[in-house]
Amino acid sequence: MKDTLFLFQNEQDANQFYLFVLASTFNGNAEINGNEVRISNFSAVKQTSMVDLIYPFVVNYYVPRISSYLLKNVYYYQEDEIEQIVPFVSSVTSISKELHSDLSFSLYERLIYYLYSHQTRGQINMKHLYLTLFQNEDSWIEIVGYGIEEWQFEMNFQEKMNDIRQYVMNRKPKLPQVIVYIQEGVRFYDSHGQPIREEVLKHFRKVSGPSVIDEYDQSKLISTILSISPEQIDVYASNDHLHTLYWMMNIFQERMKLYPVEQFPFKIVE
Repeated sequence: MKDTLFLFQNEQDANQFYLFVLASTFNGNAEINGNEVRISNFSAVKQTSMVDLIYPFVVNYYVPRISSYLLKNVYYYQEDEIEQIVPFVSSVTSISKELHSDLSFSLYERLIYYLYSHQTRGQINMKHLYLTLFQNEDSWIEIVGYGIEEWQFEMNFQEKMNDIRQYVMNRKPKLPQVIVYIQEGVRFYDSHGQPIREEVLKHFRKVSGPSVIDEYDQSKLISTILSISPEQIDVYASNDHLHTLYWMMNIFQERMKLYPVEQFPFKIVE
């Protein structure tokens, strides 16, 4: 592939791009001179090789830039909130076309079209690329809005988690330790490896009454452990239950220890 010269608005942007290229799996040569970066001897194994090289830079540097601008000037968020929201905007960037907006093409597809239209000249004006991809595209206001929704959802989730953690901290343990075996079903054992009978578990749930988690989750596993509120929870489970394990670790934190299901030390009683 012939040389391609990238022109940036300033030396800082050029330096960011140059360092990004050097840190990538780039298989050509890169030279920087002021606000210019020249790519040469770049072996394009497919038609989109240059797009695949540039796209991560666009997502990592240009998406946060336009997101910060819109969050400040359109949505009027403060700097500390903007720092929290920007990663969520970046996370929805790849699915921007699927967010029920008027955006006909994804960011990746629009970058392909831009490079196809301009790369033949051997020179790419990155300021013009930025303006074309972002500031001249009204749909990015909507995309940033979806990022805000994702951030708000996460904030609400963390608030709920804090409520549940406080609930756990303030309860008196009914057993010092519970061992949980999660395979096709869920089995509960005491610290001596003896199965805890279902009628005992039902009694714990009954005397505990409704918990703060009832509003968020109907998991019999988690509600049972909450009703017991043990000081230590040893969980033996496979990766097939990652969602449940994520919930448990968020709630019980340092009380919970996770082990592979193959290391379960007791006999399974049918």
